[in-house]
Formats: sequence, structure tokens, C-alpha cells
Amino acid sequence: MWAILDIENFYVSAERLFDPKLRNVPVIVLSNNDGCAVARSAEAKALHIKMGAPVFKIRDTIKRHGIEVRSSNYELYSDLNRRFNMVIAEFSDTVEIYSIDESFFRLPVLQNGLGDVETAHRVREAVMRSVGLPTRVGLGPTRALSKVANALAKASEKVWGGVIDLHDVELRRRLFAAWPVEEVWGIGPALAARLRPLGVTTAADLTAMPPEVARSVGTVVLERLVRELNGIECDGFQPEPEPLKATAVTRCFGEPVSDAATIREAMVRRAVRAAEKVRAQGLVATRLIAFMHGSRYKPNAPSASRSARLSPASNDPRVVARVAGELADAMFVHDAIYTKCGVMLEGLHAEDAMQTDLFATADPKTGDLLAALDGLNQRFGRNTIRIAAEGQGDRSYDTKRTMKSNAWTTRIREIPIAR
Repeated sequence: MWAILDIENFYVSAERLFDPKLRNVPVIVLSNNDGCAVARSAEAKALHIKMGAPVFKIRDTIKRHGIEVRSSNYELYSDLNRRFNMVIAEFSDTVEIYSIDESFFRLPVLQNGLGDVETAHRVREAVMRSVGLPTRVGLGPTRALSKVANALAKASEKVWGGVIDLHDVELRRRLFAAWPVEEVWGIGPALAARLRPLGVTTAADLTAMPPEVARSVGTVVLERLVRELNGIECDGFQPEPEPLKATAVTRCFGEPVSDAATIREAMVRRAVRAAEKVRAQGLVATRLIAFMHGSRYKPNAPSASRSARLSPASNDPRVVARVAGELADAMFVHDAIYTKCGVMLEGLHAEDAMQTDLFATADPKTGDLLAALDGLNQRFGRNTIRIAAEGQGDRSYDTKRTMKSNAWTTRIREIPIAR
């Protein structure tokens, strides 16, 4: 059977883990550049703080109710993701990371045909004991059913104790009758609107839908979802995204930038990060696109983009840094003020299956060099080693995170000390 574990209000729970004063008080975590609320504690939700609410619109609410505000601490969240997945792996030999706060895993079906709820509770207890994060678990014979079970467990945690098992067909029938179709995994607002005229308003209606009708309404993806909701596992139903065809790294500047050297350095940093993401998946890129622009709220704001072919295809930070820097120089306009730049790597292919350039001369040391670079940065923290063109230290163009908590688990000087 399939199970999926998710962390309750992950960003907020992570922030509370090492800062007890955040417990039982309203907390929000902000997006890049401290712009919007992207995570809210239950107390903050009770104050009607909406997901994505711009900070400048809720400043009065924050001050009036004493809401604690934190910038996103991605280093902490990533490390805690690694930690809770290690705990899950103690109970299952199949763990599939679905997102930063969710993972699928396999558990055996019991002799009575039901899911192993007892083990699911043990997983929750182990994650709380070893990592300190509150969780919910959904169980089902397919990924889709486990995902719906997890959503139901979130909505009625006090009733079900954080675990719901949808192996029981009768239980599925009762719960699905009251579960809105737009809350089903994979059903967005547009698809829900197409289903509504057909009388499909609940999960039960969707489950009863003939597969061939589902295909005509929402292609083979909806057909597979309907089959999965009926307990039929579909090999073609993949919760993981398809292999990347492109990846982008774009950031708003913490402060506006108007000089060429700073723009070039910022562009290089984004290019190197994009190459790192591509390299981590064993891919290489054949095309690089760079862009830079000013504030859309200012008249005559600068805006430009350029592209270049990478031949041979590459994931080498030295190569993409050189190309990105050249494109930044070509786009820069003197006396213009820029607020954002970014890089996209396109035409991604598996590194070991990419056709080489007939006239290119490969550096035999590149593989070992990049392996050493990635190894050191993984062990001691990102940017422990970087190329000179990236510059050193935090700069004004870096994403603003003025209320970021410590890197409690990834930087030795920021590890909390008990006294």
C-alpha cells in the first residue's frame, strides 16, 4: 500500500522547533524579499491572514496582534526535510520525496486487507521524537487515495488522530460523499469548473465517473486519477514531475542596482546556481537565456533578454558564468535602474546521453573538479567554494531576508547551545 506523510505548517513548525517563544502565538513566514505570507500558523489563520497576503497590506494586523514574522530559511527547511525522510526510511524500503514537506512511502497491507495504521502512528511518533515536527499520514492502495486520505486527515485531525486509511471501501464512500471535488489531488479550479456541469461536485461523483468520460474531459491524466480513486494503481500515474526540460533561477534584488559590475556579478550567481540544479539531476543544458529589468511600476523601466547556445552542452559553472556575464554586459544600459535579473537553462538532456561537439576539446579534469566542488558545498554549506566571478559575501542584490532565523542545523557557529 501507499502512505504519504506531510508536515503540519512545515515552515512555521520548523521555525518553532528551535525558538520556543514562537509556540502558541501567531506566526507567519514570508516569501523571497520578504514580500508575502507563504506560511501561517493556526493562530495566524484565525486572524484571517490569507495565503500570499502582501506584507505591506497587513502591517497593521501584524502590529495590533503581535504576530511574529520570519523570513524564509530554506537551509533549515531543506535539512529538516532530509532528517524526516531518514526517519521514514527506518520503516519503509521505498521512500519518494514529493515536495519539501511531503513524502510517499510503502507499507505492507495487513491480512485483513486494511492499511497498517499502527505503523503509520509509529512513523508519526518517530518523526516527532527524532526531528520534532508534527505530521499527518494518509494510507491507501494507490498514491491518489493516500493523498486524499492525507488531505482528509488534515481537515479532521482531532477526529482521526492524524492518520486516515482509505483501504476500507465503505469508509471511502462516506468520506468522498462530503469531500469537494476541487479538494482532490490534481483537480484545479479550471478542471473543477468543467466537471461541475456534468454533475461532478464531490470526490464520490468523480469516483463514479466512467473512465472514458474522464478521458474526454481531462485527457488520460484524469482517467488515471479516476481509476486510482477506485483503488486501481496506474503505472502511468506519476506524482513526481517529468524530467526537467528547463530550469530557471530568478531573484529580485534586495536593493535596486545601477552599475554594470554588480549586475554582472548577480547574473553570474544566478547562472551558477542554475548549473548546480541541473548538475544535481545528471543533466546538461544546450541553451542559456538571461534577462534583466527594472520596476514595472516605474515609467520607461529597462527590460532586456538575450540567449546563447551552449555547445557542447554543459552544466559547468565556469562555462555558464562566462556566457551569463557576457549577456549581462550586452544588455546593460547606463544610468538605468534594475530590480531583478535571472537565468534559464533550456534544452536539458541526460549528461551521459548527450551528443558531443565534434570540434570541442573536453577537459579530463572537469568531472573530478565539479565533484569536489559539489562535495565541499554539500558538506560545509552552499558557497563554501565558489568561482571568483560570483564575488564574495552577501551583497545588496541578494534576496532580502531581514528576519531570517539562524541556520540552526547547518552552520556550526549558529548551532544553539544549552546552558
